[in-house]
Amino acid sequence: MDLVSSKHIEEFIPGEILYHGAIQVTPFRNKEYIKKFSKNYELGTDSKLAQFLGYVDPNIEIKKQNFGIKTPDLISQGYLFNVGFGLSVHDISFNAIANLSYKNLRYGIPAYEGDILFATSEVLGIEVKKDGATNGSVQVRTTVTNQDNKIVLEYVRQVLVRASKGKTLDAQSNIQDQPERIHLTENMMPLEFKGLPKSLNGAPVKSFEDFEIGKTYDGNFSKSINLVDFSWLQISTLNDASVHHTPKSNFIGYGGAIKSTVEGEVSSHLPYAYFLGMNSGSHDAPTYPSDIVQSIFDSQNKDDEKIIGSFKVENKDAIESREDFGILTIQLCGDKIVTEAGLSAYEKAGFKGISKIQDSRIRVLTMEMVVAVPTRKAFQ
Repeated sequence: MDLVSSKHIEEFIPGEILYHGAIQVTPFRNKEYIKKFSKNYELGTDSKLAQFLGYVDPNIEIKKQNFGIKTPDLISQGYLFNVGFGLSVHDISFNAIANLSYKNLRYGIPAYEGDILFATSEVLGIEVKKDGATNGSVQVRTTVTNQDNKIVLEYVRQVLVRASKGKTLDAQSNIQDQPERIHLTENMMPLEFKGLPKSLNGAPVKSFEDFEIGKTYDGNFSKSINLVDFSWLQISTLNDASVHHTPKSNFIGYGGAIKSTVEGEVSSHLPYAYFLGMNSGSHDAPTYPSDIVQSIFDSQNKDDEKIIGSFKVENKDAIESREDFGILTIQLCGDKIVTEAGLSAYEKAGFKGISKIQDSRIRVLTMEMVVAVPTRKAFQ
């Protein structure tokens, strides 16, 4: 029996507002996320630095009194993305086949540990490719606010969703166009970068001026993701999408964990990054938990499902009113090594993109991100 809120594609109505509930981001969940996925973003890991730069929770006294949180740290922007996504899954993508794309993603004011985050989504449009189809895509704008009703994240995504069993659809399309680049506002900007150490862990830190347009920067490590870490991220963000926990799908990995892994792999190049948003993004091919693939296909290859992260600098923008940072537009990429076990997983699942495998690799993630990076003036 289907739950009332687990919509099929024909049940979405353009213009309707879906209310997804709320979640409190505890310090443990935030710090566990940073440990598992995003090692080296200093604003999230160095409390003293964040406070020195002015990131002090305006609700600190309330949280001390009500929740025993003495010094609420910034919530990792990567985790914040997953919270927004997770809250919306049951009402939007519980019956999804695939998450097709992201557009116009913008971070708002900083979020802090102990914040209670609420999510709503507006249905923007529906697209059905042909008459007689048994699925179609829904386009939604999801907005995440804190307990003070201030926006901390907003984005548009398009999701391919099944029709009800036995139901066929007529072709239609009323998807709304989205801007090619996000519109930046003052409340999206970081607080002043100042007095930053020029080296971390014995390595020099790149400033805005050091990045070159057109150059690709590779992550300094690569890794596979096991089922426990995939599942932890879903559970901690109330993401109940069942496709990630069924043998029929080979336990296909949750895309938010792929994004988080790639961001962590490249973080050594951008340790003081403050993410402003995303112009566009897509999950290009499935990834599976490495231990599940090894178990199903009797493999002990250390490269099974290993993800390799990198980014290419597409544009650099100086800000006239700010000398402490500049804005990079980067193409964030995740490529997966496809081993014999991984190929068997694709064949068993009926994945039709096997022809895209080149030199034993396939693109699994492409996102055009907009990032604030400190200039030389911001360093000591």
